[in-house]
Amino acid sequence: MAEFGQVDLTSCDREPIHLPGSIQPHGCLITCSVSDFVVLRHSANAQDMLGQPELTLGCSLIELFGSDIVHDIRNGLTLSVTQRRPVFLLNQALGPDRHFDLAVHIVNGEVVLECEPASPTQRATKFLTQLHGMMDRVRKTTDITRLFDVVTMLMRGLLDYDRVMVYRFADDWSGKVVSEARALSLESFLGQHFPSADIPAQARELYRRSPIRMIGDVGYTPVPLIETEGLSSLDMSLGQLRSVSPIHCEYLTNMGVRASMSISIVIDGALWGMIACHHYSPRILPIAERAVVQMFSEFFALQIIVILKTTRLQVAERTHGLIESVLRNAASVSDMPAYLRGQISRLAPLIQSDGIAIWIDNEWTGHGISAPKEVQNEFVELALRKAGTQIWQSDHLVKDHPWIAAHTAHVAGVLIIPISPQPQNYVFLFRREIVQTINWGGDPHKTYEHGPHGPRLTPRQSFAIWKEQVHERCLPWSSFDIEAAGQLRSALIEVMGVYHQQQLSERADADLRQRMLNEELNHRVKNILAVVQSLIGRPVGKDRTIEEYVEVLRGRIKALASAHDQVARSDGGGLLRTLLEAELEPYRQQPSAVVLEGDNLWLSGPALSVVALTLHELATNAAKYGALSRPTGTLTLRWFLDEDQKNWVLEWTETGGPPVTPPKGNGFGSVLLERAIPHELSGTSVREFRPEGLFIRLTFPVRHAVLVSEVAAEPVVEDMPAATAAQSERLHAAHVLLVEDQLLIAMETEQALTAYGVQHIRTVSSVYEAGQAIRERCPDVALLDFNLGKENSHEVATLLRKKGVPFLFATGYADRTMIPSEFQDVPVLRKPYSIKSIVQELLKVLPA
Repeated sequence: MAEFGQVDLTSCDREPIHLPGSIQPHGCLITCSVSDFVVLRHSANAQDMLGQPELTLGCSLIELFGSDIVHDIRNGLTLSVTQRRPVFLLNQALGPDRHFDLAVHIVNGEVVLECEPASPTQRATKFLTQLHGMMDRVRKTTDITRLFDVVTMLMRGLLDYDRVMVYRFADDWSGKVVSEARALSLESFLGQHFPSADIPAQARELYRRSPIRMIGDVGYTPVPLIETEGLSSLDMSLGQLRSVSPIHCEYLTNMGVRASMSISIVIDGALWGMIACHHYSPRILPIAERAVVQMFSEFFALQIIVILKTTRLQVAERTHGLIESVLRNAASVSDMPAYLRGQISRLAPLIQSDGIAIWIDNEWTGHGISAPKEVQNEFVELALRKAGTQIWQSDHLVKDHPWIAAHTAHVAGVLIIPISPQPQNYVFLFRREIVQTINWGGDPHKTYEHGPHGPRLTPRQSFAIWKEQVHERCLPWSSFDIEAAGQLRSALIEVMGVYHQQQLSERADADLRQRMLNEELNHRVKNILAVVQSLIGRPVGKDRTIEEYVEVLRGRIKALASAHDQVARSDGGGLLRTLLEAELEPYRQQPSAVVLEGDNLWLSGPALSVVALTLHELATNAAKYGALSRPTGTLTLRWFLDEDQKNWVLEWTETGGPPVTPPKGNGFGSVLLERAIPHELSGTSVREFRPEGLFIRLTFPVRHAVLVSEVAAEPVVEDMPAATAAQSERLHAAHVLLVEDQLLIAMETEQALTAYGVQHIRTVSSVYEAGQAIRERCPDVALLDFNLGKENSHEVATLLRKKGVPFLFATGYADRTMIPSEFQDVPVLRKPYSIKSIVQELLKVLPA
C-alpha cells in the first residue's frame, strides 16, 4: 500500500484513496462514539464553519447541538445501517442562524457526521418538482440508446453542468462515452474510449459503494482531520467530503475541468457505468440536490434493467423458438449425431456469426465460414483444454493462439459451446476479423516525462483524439450471445443425454430380447422335434402303404411349417381361421378331430402374434398330452363377440382325450397363457381342468380385431391400360406430396410414380417437414402414410383439407379403425399396395 497523495501513475492503483486523512473544504466532518456521542475527531474547519468554538476532542455532541438534533441523528443511523449507505438529514439548525444538510453513517464503531451548508428551500423544492417529470420521461423510453440521450439532456437541464456524459464500462474496465449533452462551445467526447487505467480498481470499488462523488473545485486545499491520539485512520469510503487523489485532480485539470460529479450506475450489484458531470469553473451542489440526483440515477438504473431484461426475454424467446423448431423431431430420430449434422445450417441464425461447425462423434461438420481443415484439430484441442464443459469465447484468438494467425481474416474469434455432459462434443461459432478504428481520449499508453529526479509518469496533458486501428479482432460476443449459447447448450445436452440413454436402454432391451429369443428358439425347436417325433411314431393304418404314410407325413410337416411361417409374417395382421387351420392341420388324425366355429375375423399385427404363439403352445401340448394325442379326441375352437363386455372371446375345448390333471409346475406354455394376452392385449385368460378335457377362455378388447365383412378389401387391380393423353398431362403437371417414414417404400413409390410421368414429387418423413413443404409449395395431391412411427399424419391431413388439396391415406392396418372419423370419406390404400393402384386412385382425386 502506498501513501495517500504520494504516488504517480506507476503506483496509483495502490493508493489508499479511502483513507485520505482530509476532506474538501465545502463542508466539515465530525466523528464521535456510538454510545455517548463524545467527539473523537473533527476537521480543522469545523469550529469556524459551525460557529461552535466549544467543539473540541472529547466534548459531547448533545451539549453542542442539543438532544433533538442527536435524536434525529440516532434515527438516521438506524436507517443508515439498514441501507448500508449514508442517510441525509436536511436543513438542521446546528448553530445560531446556521442551517446545514447532514450525511450520517457508522464505520468501524464511529459515528461519522458530515455537514454542508443547506441549500435554499426554493431551490431544493424546484429539484423535487422536476424529478417527477424526469422520471416519467425515462419510464416512457424503451430504447436503451435513446434512454442515454434522454438522461444526459435531462441531467444537464437540471444541474446546469457544462458537460454531462453517460460513461459505460466494457468487460476489461475500459470505458466509452455513449451519450453526451454539452455546451456548444465545448468539443465532443461522444464515442471516445478511455483505458481502464484511468479509473484504478480501488476507485471503481468506491464508485460502486458510494453512489455520488462530487468535487467542488479541483484546485482546493485539503482540510486535515484533528484526531484523538491512538485512533486508526478513518475509513471514508462512504464519505461525501472525502479528499481526492492529487493524481485525479491533475487528470481533471489537464482536461480543463474545475468541478465534477459522478453518479454511479449499479446493475445487479455491479458497476455498470457512470453519469459523469464536468464543469469548467468551481461548482458545488448541496446535499439536498444531490439526494434528488441520486434518486433519479437509481430510477435510471432500474429502467436500464427493465430494458436489458426485456431484450433478454425477447432474445430468449427467439432462441427458444429456433431451438424448438430445429429439435422438434429429434426425439424420434435413431441417429442423433447425423441428425444434428444435418441441422447445423439451421442453428446458424441462433447467434450472429459468420460460420458454424459441430464436432460430434469425432467428426467435423461446418457451415458458412468455418475453420480451415488444417486447424480443425487445433480448435478441438482448444475446446477440450479451455472450454471443457463450460461455454468459452474469445474475440482475439491470435493473442494467445498463434496457430490461427494465417486465418484471422476469416476466423478472428470463436464461441465454443459444449453439447455433452462430458468434454466430448462441441458447437463452434466463428466471427471474421473486423478492422476498426477506435477513438481514444488521448494516447491510452502511459507516457513518461522527465522531472528533476529522473523520468516519471504523469497523467495525459492533452485529450485530443488518439486513433488506434485494431486488427485481428472480431465483433465481441455479447451477454445475449452467451445466454443464447447457454440455452442451446442446455437443449442439446438434454437431447444428447436422452439419445445416449435411449441407446443404452435399446442395447439392454436388444440383449434381453436376444436372450429371450434364443431361449424361445431352443424351446420351439424342442417342441417341433417332439411334434415331428410324435408324427413319425404314430402307427400306420393297416390299409395304408408305406408310400401313402410318407405322403401323409410330408403333408403334416408342410402344414406345420406353414403355421410357423404364418407366425413369422404376422406383423401386418391376418385371419384367425387361416392361422388356426395352419397351426392345427398337422394334428388332424381324422376330419372331426378339429372343429372351428366362428366368422372370418381379422386380427391386428400385435394380436395375431400373441394369439399365434399362444395357440401354438396349446396345440403342441394338446398333441403331447391332450385331446389331439388320441384318435378319439376332439378339439373345438369357437370365437364370437361379447356385446356386453366389448370383447372378442376365443374358447378352446378339448374332449375325448386322456384324463386331465392340473400340472405340478408352470412351464413355458402355462406362463405364456397366463401372462401374454393380459399383458400384451389387456385381455383375460381362464383355464379349467374339466373331467372331459381342458377348457380355456381367452378374451381381448374389440380394437384388436374386426370381422372381414366390415373391412373394405383392396380391389383387385387388373393390368392398367396405358394412360390417356389427358391423364398423362395431368400426371406430368401434378405436384405430389409423399409423406412416408420408411425410406425404401418412399424410394420405390417415387421411382414408380416417375415411371408413370409424375415429375414433381416432394417426399418428407415427418409431420413438421410436411407442414414446411405445404407452406413452401402447396401440392396438387398428396399420399399420406397415416402411421409415422411415434406420430401420425392427422395434422397434415387437416392442413391439406383446409387448403382444399385432395389426398389418399396409406396404411398397413387391415381396416379403417386408425383413420379419424372426419376423414372417413378419404380413400385408403392398404399396404402392401401396388403402384398401379396408387396411380389409379391419384387420377380419381386429382383435379382436372
